[in-house]
Amino acid sequence: MIALLVLRLLAPVQSPRPLPGIVIIATPAGETSVPVSDQRGSPALAASLLAIPMHLSAVISGARAEVTLAGTRFVFELGAPFARAGDVLCSLVDAPYLAEDTLYLPLAWIAECVPRVLGARYSWDADAARLLDRGPPAAVTAAPPAPVATPVVVAPSAGSRPNPMTGLRLPHTVVIDPGHGGNDPGNPGKFFPGSLTEKDITLAISRLLRAELLRRGITATLTRAGDTLIALSDRGSYCHDACDLFVSVHVNSMPSGRAGERASGVETYFLSDAKTEDARRVAAMENDAIRFEASAPGNRSDLGFIIKDLQQNEYIRESARLAELVQEKVAAVHPGEDRGVQQAGFMVLTTARRPAILVETGFATNRKDAAFLASSLGQHQIAAAIADGVVAYLREFERKLAVAGPAQ
Repeated sequence: MIALLVLRLLAPVQSPRPLPGIVIIATPAGETSVPVSDQRGSPALAASLLAIPMHLSAVISGARAEVTLAGTRFVFELGAPFARAGDVLCSLVDAPYLAEDTLYLPLAWIAECVPRVLGARYSWDADAARLLDRGPPAAVTAAPPAPVATPVVVAPSAGSRPNPMTGLRLPHTVVIDPGHGGNDPGNPGKFFPGSLTEKDITLAISRLLRAELLRRGITATLTRAGDTLIALSDRGSYCHDACDLFVSVHVNSMPSGRAGERASGVETYFLSDAKTEDARRVAAMENDAIRFEASAPGNRSDLGFIIKDLQQNEYIRESARLAELVQEKVAAVHPGEDRGVQQAGFMVLTTARRPAILVETGFATNRKDAAFLASSLGQHQIAAAIADGVVAYLREFERKLAVAGPAQ
């Protein structure tokens, strides 16, 4: 016994494995890096960032969360360090939780529980912090349909109870407009990899934004779901009676030259008279997309009249507030500058008779911005941040309704 104790004392001490900063999800379609959060003192992953690479869906109802992966349902209780899948109970050490309106799953679920329950498909490499998805069995994959990522969706609240993720009590609809498309590539994406252009980045971010809003129980639609061209004058009209907000997503750029490559960061616009030369430049650049339309209406000459007509419109003030909240959230995650809220005469915003904004998500002419915008992590972070701003605005909107009370 004494000899055994001596051997244990003399044995080298194993230092704990450092926590990974990111987890890699490796699938037959490629690899995705997902950041590890430790905001509650334990490593966890945002379910929203796992939804697309893992084709994962989740439903939250009260303190219960159900996550479906590869046809298997994992049941969690928020605050309890366990997950149940059928007859298998996984001890997770750490508990799942909600932070603001995001569901976080313990790292142990990915590293231990998923490979344990679905070992024929998933395996975990602790040294590389990498989850390998081998795909479904060959017998199941004969001529399958293209996989569609299922967003994490919050179960609708009954009656007037608030949505547990957002605190919202009313149904809301947001129209998302991915800028450009079809034979209009937008700006050429000077520092984007491969053949990516603005239209590709805006569509990728917009799809993720739609998934984020759906996950939070907010109805969201896209003006274009593929590589198609939609007239500038038609885009805003998608936001009609049933629509609450209109969000147009774009990528900025500067004229060629070394000075232009230094400009970086995000800025958010609402429709009004431009106050700066740079705002006029951005509006002119985005409005120039009209030249790709088969029959361009007289929007250019009408633009000044439309803006003046809208000056007294209550939606201008609401658009400015929406822009402030979205700008604050996106600037917090963006590697570039916080370029603030701007105003200018964007044609795409003129036909939206609801609060409407245009987000310039970064500069394709800046190396750091372009790398961020072209990355899966960057696109997810921007989409989640815009969604955060939208939810913050809708919370304010509902508070105003509550204060105003029912119409007499």
